[in-house]
Amino acid sequence: MTLLLAGCEPSSAEPPFVEMPPEDSVSPEPSTPAPTVLRVPIPEELRESGAVLVVSRLHEARPARESVTTVAAGTQEFEVQGGAGEVLAVSVLGPSGELSDVAMVRAEASSWRARESPPRTLRVPQDYPNIQAAVDAARAGDTVLVKPGTYHETVRLKSGIRLFGSGAPWTILDGGGVPGKLVDFSGATDVVVSGFTFQNVGPGSLCDTSGVMDCGGEWYSAALYADGHTEQGQAPTSALVTHNIFRDNFIGTLLYFHARAVVRNNLFVHNTHGFVANHFQDVALVANNVFWENTREAIVSQAAWLDILNNVVARSEVGVFLAYVQTGRIRCNVFFQNEANGADLHQVPPRFEIGQDGNLELDPRFTSADEGNFLPAVGSPLVDAGCFEGLAFDQGGTRGDIGAYGGPLGRWR
Repeated sequence: MTLLLAGCEPSSAEPPFVEMPPEDSVSPEPSTPAPTVLRVPIPEELRESGAVLVVSRLHEARPARESVTTVAAGTQEFEVQGGAGEVLAVSVLGPSGELSDVAMVRAEASSWRARESPPRTLRVPQDYPNIQAAVDAARAGDTVLVKPGTYHETVRLKSGIRLFGSGAPWTILDGGGVPGKLVDFSGATDVVVSGFTFQNVGPGSLCDTSGVMDCGGEWYSAALYADGHTEQGQAPTSALVTHNIFRDNFIGTLLYFHARAVVRNNLFVHNTHGFVANHFQDVALVANNVFWENTREAIVSQAAWLDILNNVVARSEVGVFLAYVQTGRIRCNVFFQNEANGADLHQVPPRFEIGQDGNLELDPRFTSADEGNFLPAVGSPLVDAGCFEGLAFDQGGTRGDIGAYGGPLGRWR
């Protein structure tokens, strides 16, 4: 997605101390930074039919907000206004809810990387023998589309690449039970990972017996991994992770240091640890996922800024494990049959309690969880129970559901 920017970057520096002027003097009105305007191009294939624009807004000082806007047919460009300090995750959907384009950016950034040429689709294995070969040949804005099948390889993503499988049940990346990282997007920005099953990544030798927060990032073994820093400092890293299944891994998804992401509408099933944000110092949204029978912790957060909302967390040793200073919010999640719904370690302050902020303990009533069907059954308490701030709703126009099939990105199987 090529995003064009207009506006000024607000300063984060504190003003110097000055003496108060005499009472009879007139002080000028304080200047207000100009709002940032992101100009989002509508993909050509959607200009005739129209598109749906989903904007998730993350901010340290307030709850995550989401707006869903129908873009009229014939529109070539849509303006999104961003506020100071916001991180925007912008998704462009087709009229049937299919994901077409995406970017995740800070609103006050001063420039964006433009596409060097019209976007292409690189197909595996029709055009390239494996996924990494296609990624290596891709340019920012290109899509790598992987045919159904089981693949045994590791992939290092580049900025701006959209990695799409042909549906999670049918497109599988298998780790073979050994340690490793199936997909690594460290140092890559505006990445999309969608439509895969990631499975069978074994534990690293230094982390299998110790706590998940006792290891450095280079020792971790995870199906999807990102490290947002290098020896030279911070390395901008961002991704949208959606419509995937993480199954039978040591860690499903791991964000380390400044790796920024929106992780939404996924299934985390039978992993040791589902989602981990370790030594994490940036913003992430974990929303509308199902965490089912992950043997230790479903969600782990250490010194992180996470918004955790509209998830189902069930049958884990610990539902949400929080350590050290936390920002972000935990809202409108359903917990069920966890040995402990939450655990705090040196919390400053304690972050959540069942019965507050929409967090409930009850049976989610899936259609058939034991058979892998996590759709809400008739009468499920997940239906119309989501609580995004703003205008978020399901594609059908009703209030968003809790769980992997709720919200504007909820149309997938």
